Amino acid sequence: MTSEAILTIEAYFDALGTRDLELILPHFAPDATWTIPGDPALTPWAGCRTGPEQIRQSLTAFFGAVEPLAFELRNMVEADGRVLAQGRYVSRFHPSGQVLESEMILRFTVTGGLITDYRVFEDSLGITRTYLGEPLTTTPP
Repeated sequence: MTSEAILTIEAYFDALGTRDLELILPHFAPDATWTIPGDPALTPWAGCRTGPEQIRQSLTAFFGAVEPLAFELRNMVEADGRVLAQGRYVSRFHPSGQVLESEMILRFTVTGGLITDYRVFEDSLGITRTYLGEPLTTTPP
């Protein structure tokens, strides 16, 4: 049996895939926090936001700058309303036109069928460099 929290996150991902803010934002509580690590002066969708209007601003900036090429969720696990979603993505960043492939973990807290907290764990430096058109450096495994 799938938990209410995972069903909420699955519905959110379905809405996110449409890139339609009117379908996405109702999945968030009025006081939801939204955290994407990074410097908003460098990547305008980064930072900590609170509430649907600030989340709207972040998503609008993100949708304007990021073209998804591939998105894969590998699994989701839930405990006490906290959902971890592991996956990977490939995105083209505008205006640089550069492409970045990265793994990620997304952490959600769900209460009463609404997302109350969202946090991204990803390569924020790689994203900033790709967005700005700077060369990427690789680290040996």
